[in-house]
Amino acid sequence: MTGRAPDGGPTYLLGRAATPGAAETRRFLARNGVPFQWVDLDDDPLARLLGGDGALAGHRLPCVLFADGSVLEGPERFMRTRFVRGTGDGAATEVSAADQRAYLETARFTTELAARVGLPTRPEHELYDVAILGAGPAGLTAALYAASEGLRTLVVEALAPGGQAGTSARIENYPGFPNGISGAELAESTYAQARRLGAEVLVGVELVTAGPGGDRTLAMELTSGAAIRARAGVAANGAHYRRLEAPGVDRLIGAGVHYGSSPREAELCRGQDVVVVGGANSAGQAALHLADVARRVTIVCRSTSLDEGMSRYLVERIESHPSVAVRARSEVVEARGERQLESVLLRDGETGEETEVGADALFVFIGAQPMTSGVAGWLERDEHGFLVAGPDLARNGNGRWPLDREPLLLESSQPGLFVAGDIRHGSIKRVASAVGEGAMATALVHRYLSGEG
Repeated sequence: MTGRAPDGGPTYLLGRAATPGAAETRRFLARNGVPFQWVDLDDDPLARLLGGDGALAGHRLPCVLFADGSVLEGPERFMRTRFVRGTGDGAATEVSAADQRAYLETARFTTELAARVGLPTRPEHELYDVAILGAGPAGLTAALYAASEGLRTLVVEALAPGGQAGTSARIENYPGFPNGISGAELAESTYAQARRLGAEVLVGVELVTAGPGGDRTLAMELTSGAAIRARAGVAANGAHYRRLEAPGVDRLIGAGVHYGSSPREAELCRGQDVVVVGGANSAGQAALHLADVARRVTIVCRSTSLDEGMSRYLVERIESHPSVAVRARSEVVEARGERQLESVLLRDGETGEETEVGADALFVFIGAQPMTSGVAGWLERDEHGFLVAGPDLARNGNGRWPLDREPLLLESSQPGLFVAGDIRHGSIKRVASAVGEGAMATALVHRYLSGEG
């Protein structure tokens, strides 16, 4: 997916490394192939040429300067919508009214930026056969099957095609790729295939409201200002990184602290000391990729060993890698540094002893939660916020299913709205299973639209 600079000229993103929203905006532009130049107001010589903050008086950071001289400034409060506050027990947390307002303002900033750099943000039609939320493996697979079978198909994606899988350095257990494939490669090829078959994909766009419409349709308002209706829907917008709750972490996001890992961020760690937090496959894959360029990688996990949450093939490679160390039964209790991350404080879960470890970068992979607070009271969710579908609706026994027939296999508590991938209660959290559920969701959409469901 490739954007463009307006009028063919340069696009500048200005801010500081730790400016709230700067790291997320850089990642958004980079993942969508938009050419831009990052200007750090503390370090970049161009900032001195512009006169430092004086040239930006009155503009909120981060801000974007376009070739025509216009400026898009950041929201009043950048809400990190992709980072979910952890609760320790994994329970769902609701978003306050203030956070909801900040969320919406941030989402509209991203949509406006996407439109200004040439990404598609407005739908071509008002009525679709199927609207798909999320362009990860499940959503893109559902889209390519739906479009190939003649359904008018719209995909709405908040960040970039590929979802979280698109940031994976290497996916080694996906069938058909004996040497593995990067998440970016898989996302790009699946996105191109879906587009070639006729799916319409909006990028940098989120829902403002959604609910039942007239004539058995689903009605949706988008952050681009458009309103659409769909005869059926697929919720495949995944789950988002849980925040690491420790002093200093939020302040240093973008200044050494990262959620997830992209090849671009990994390359910046050449010759550095890196800490990876997490004990699942995503953390293991990132640690091995980072070990190719970093001086030293330390994996920090709360479990007694990596075997508790990581595939054995990754554990074996980590154990044999000379540049990777594992700190089991440990947790990060503080991130330290002034303008840039300098060290992290680790606590041993058994002894309580705390140790300061030098770190130029900290990558966090501590699980995910679904961003489904907006559908509370409409769609059935489990205690962790994941959407309940199919036979699990009956098992919940709350009587929310409104029809005499039984729900179809992936059907949510709203007839005609199906759930696929990581956002679904009971999903396996693997790329291959998400792809399978995406294909299955399209088959179920056909059944529903034909009147069988």
